[in-house]
Amino acid sequence: MPWVTDTAANITDLMARLRDFLTTNPALVAANQQWQVVGGVASGPIVANDFVSLKGRGLAGEDEIYLSLQAWVVPASNYYNMALRGHVAYNPAMPSIDPAGTNSNYVSVLGVNSPIKYWFVANGRCFKVITRINGRYDAMYGGFILPEHLPGDWSYPLFIGGSYLGRNAQASLDTYMHSNFWNASADGNNSLANCQAYLFSPVQAWMPIRNSYSGTPQSTSRMTLPWAPAVRQQNLRNCLDGQRWLQRGQLVGIGWVPGNYDRGGQVNDMPERGQFFGSFDGVFYTPSFGATAEQLVTVNGVDYLLVPNVYRTGDGEYAAFALE
Repeated sequence: MPWVTDTAANITDLMARLRDFLTTNPALVAANQQWQVVGGVASGPIVANDFVSLKGRGLAGEDEIYLSLQAWVVPASNYYNMALRGHVAYNPAMPSIDPAGTNSNYVSVLGVNSPIKYWFVANGRCFKVITRINGRYDAMYGGFILPEHLPGDWSYPLFIGGSYLGRNAQASLDTYMHSNFWNASADGNNSLANCQAYLFSPVQAWMPIRNSYSGTPQSTSRMTLPWAPAVRQQNLRNCLDGQRWLQRGQLVGIGWVPGNYDRGGQVNDMPERGQFFGSFDGVFYTPSFGATAEQLVTVNGVDYLLVPNVYRTGDGEYAAFALE
């Protein structure tokens, strides 16, 4: 996947740079995988509260992946954030960040009104954003995952992930509400809870993906593995030969509580029951042992950028982003 790194002047400049990267990056254009602006500010500077609606066309130019970005700026509250939401449909003749149809809740990366170091990685199916502000790392994922289903069973595996479960927060927030998408923590344990990550699931509805709620780990419903601490051991090390161990992040649904012999009762908020939804495209689990922020490692000829979960660097908090 094409990728770039640089420093934006502020959150509005970050959003303008992301739009321009997705729509004009030479490597994306050469592969016919550039995204298209279908609503909002298509070129030039972004100002407070502007939005940009984008269409991804997949790897072969045949998909229609809709999502919107917004520069959410409230100076009186010191909010300088880039919000993201997903759409199931979009009419370019009626551009809106809230189009008719089924839209996800908002997620955001929290920012500041000052320089922001960033990394962008993208292809025609999805994009990833990593930011660094005062030694803290926020991340965003927008686009399709790699589904474990046939297209006829599930044609729109759209995942929306950020580092905050809404739009109204400061970058200095130090609670469960500020956690990156690979280790999301919702504000409740039901399907209506606000969260940092949402998947348009095979039941044709937006569902939260979370490894905990209000900071309490959970062992059922939709989550990301291997990061979920109630399901997988986190005190891991690297390979015996010293090579960094990587495992592609998976989105799974655990639909049954433990029971005798086989299983117990069905989880109430898991109507699709237990299943593997799919995997992140280019986002991997890696042990925290020996990891440092912005460390570049090479595995099988591919470079990976190691990123902690905002300010958290303990077991099960790192992700590795493929720079290819």
